[in-house]
Amino acid sequence: MRLICGLVRLDGRKPDEACLTAMLRQLNDRAAPIRPAIRLARPAALAVIASGAGEQAAIPVLGEKMLAGDVRLDEPGDVARMTDQPSGTNQELLVLAAMSTFGPEGLRHVLGDFAFASWDAARQELICGRDIFGVRPFFYVHKPGELFAFASFPRALHGSGIVPKNLNEQAVARHFTNSWRPEESLIADVARLPPAHFLTVSQRGLSIQRYFQFDRAAVGTRRCSPAEAAEELRGLIERAVACRLAERGQVGAHLSGGLDSTALAVVAARQLQEAGRPLHGFSFLDRLRNDITLEDESESVRTVLKQEPNIVGNPVRPPPLSVSLHSAFDADNTVGLNPELMQNLVGAEAERQGLSIILSGWGGDEAASFNGRGTLVELLLAGRWWRLVRELNALKRVRGQGRLQSLRNEIARFFLPGAVVRAFARNPRVPVPDVKHGLLSRAIQRRMGRRRPLPPENFGTGAENRWRAITSPHIPEMAESHALTAARYGFAFAFPLLDRRVVEFALSLPSDLFLRDGIGRRVFRDAMQGILPDRVRTSARKLEVAPSRDIVAAECKEELLESVDRLAQSPQVRRLLDVGRIREAVSNFPSPDQVYRDVTERGSHGGRAAILPVLHALLMAGYIDQHGSE
Repeated sequence: MRLICGLVRLDGRKPDEACLTAMLRQLNDRAAPIRPAIRLARPAALAVIASGAGEQAAIPVLGEKMLAGDVRLDEPGDVARMTDQPSGTNQELLVLAAMSTFGPEGLRHVLGDFAFASWDAARQELICGRDIFGVRPFFYVHKPGELFAFASFPRALHGSGIVPKNLNEQAVARHFTNSWRPEESLIADVARLPPAHFLTVSQRGLSIQRYFQFDRAAVGTRRCSPAEAAEELRGLIERAVACRLAERGQVGAHLSGGLDSTALAVVAARQLQEAGRPLHGFSFLDRLRNDITLEDESESVRTVLKQEPNIVGNPVRPPPLSVSLHSAFDADNTVGLNPELMQNLVGAEAERQGLSIILSGWGGDEAASFNGRGTLVELLLAGRWWRLVRELNALKRVRGQGRLQSLRNEIARFFLPGAVVRAFARNPRVPVPDVKHGLLSRAIQRRMGRRRPLPPENFGTGAENRWRAITSPHIPEMAESHALTAARYGFAFAFPLLDRRVVEFALSLPSDLFLRDGIGRRVFRDAMQGILPDRVRTSARKLEVAPSRDIVAAECKEELLESVDRLAQSPQVRRLLDVGRIREAVSNFPSPDQVYRDVTERGSHGGRAAILPVLHALLMAGYIDQHGSE
């Protein structure tokens, strides 16, 4: 991974080298000395830092154009052929060549993860672009007629003094309630370049255009047999993994015990084994306790490690709750900085082992391993009654889910008016994702406007649900969180299930291939036959990563109340969060014994429904307290 920054004086003045140096200093928060590449071409200045071990920073030049980029291409050979560049050409230079050959709209031909800024001295304009899922971050500040500045992370922009570090309070509230906007950051006056867009800026002004969008009309239109779908998906996933494996150095992968990450880890381990290289697997497991026994993903992980001797297992367990609550936070994305946090334990071990990349299964649920939610609605609307009855019977047989329960859970709410949906949401046994909205202060609620009762992807047809999920701003939001951690420890995350070819194929499949014979995620399960152990591949249960979390929260009620009282002293916190309601929610936590019963009774939430949103509220309050302004 490379970190980029730069600026263009829109008033024609010479770029301030001291400002560029300050931006570079803010981007580099590692102990290792930075090795920046810098190019100045009045009125522009571009800079790149190589954050990983053994990487070289470079700013390629092609004619009167130069480019600062953080680039990883899926098929660099294809781009080289399209742009008449020799094989083995630097990947940043390939992006620059593609821009020169096709213009910025030609980025749709470039498959991979990238963020870049390209200065054209002849046209006196800067063009910036970002990959279709926002895997590589890009933020900017625009002061018309004066200055345009960009960086991989906002800290280079506010930390260097280009803008003050003031929170965008509505953006913080949207971040907390999972209603992100693709163009905003948590810092006021710092904007985010949305995924799949390019930006052009000059003295004439700034414009932003989309260069790629999935074809919504093509969703669900492919016709193929289940066996054909599984075979092609498997081939695409294997290719996506191969494209992302570093040619040298060590490689890691998340190994959760679930479908997505486990499949990628096994595929990667087998490909690396041919080259005599191991795969380092990182498994998030629950804290060990002597008094209770809860089922996490340990047994599934052990099964995978037994099957795949080329995977080196690294169990990662959560710290005490107080560590999370009292952590320092990154200003740019509420990422915790305490070294005991799970993501930082992974990062530190990755740095120690010299890993250059870690594969993650993030993005699978949205397309490749979609669970089939909404398929029954499609069958009903299409008049496929016999198939609908077959699936209802299969759901009863496989999940023990009665026909009426399936009709209510899978179909009825598609047709319910909003008032009825909100009535269902008041049921304390129904876990509602947007319950966080009620923990915001009344003032910020009024400023944000009326809330949605539930995420829309839970209410559409199967095709609509996939479309909404894969185009949701939550994907770049999570990718940026991963990128912040990776940059701190000198490696990069890669997401093979967000490979464009994988996603386009998964979107094209009819929904009834994803829910078939009462089994969800069916295409992915069939594709991974012979790769995933059957214990993992056929399991219908999604185990919690840390099932003891809610029990620990109930045990720590008094400590949590003390945290609420302490944070209530902050005017910034009170301005955004309803600390009185948060305190009331903590006071109403069920007993640890009751939570234990809820955890061990599959499908039971009881009084647990409020625990996770409240914990998130306390973490957000800590972030606001540290980084908010009076």
